[in-house]
Amino acid sequence: YVELVAEKQEDQAPTWFVSHAWAEPVRSFVRCVQEQSRLRHLEEKNAWWICAYANNQHELGFDLTEDPRQTSFFRAMRISVGVLLILDATATPFRR
Repeated sequence: YVELVAEKQEDQAPTWFVSHAWAEPVRSFVRCVQEQSRLRHLEEKNAWWICAYANNQHELGFDLTEDPRQTSFFRAMRISVGVLLILDATATPFRR
């Protein structure tokens, strides 16, 4: 997806890595990202790494390896400024 919307290669580098469990409503997810953007005074040019949009959801097996350091998740976290963890009402990510 990002290859289609980014005008320049450097625009593809994520500023924030977003982690969540897909247990929250999409509207809540978007509100959390918007609030993070407001609190951090981010601009529209800042990129967010979100699995559903960054990885081919039909080919996730290619990215899941024994060594987590070989995944796109790890690479995205390494180059991001920070990680935004979005929690649902039962804090699902902490039970994985």
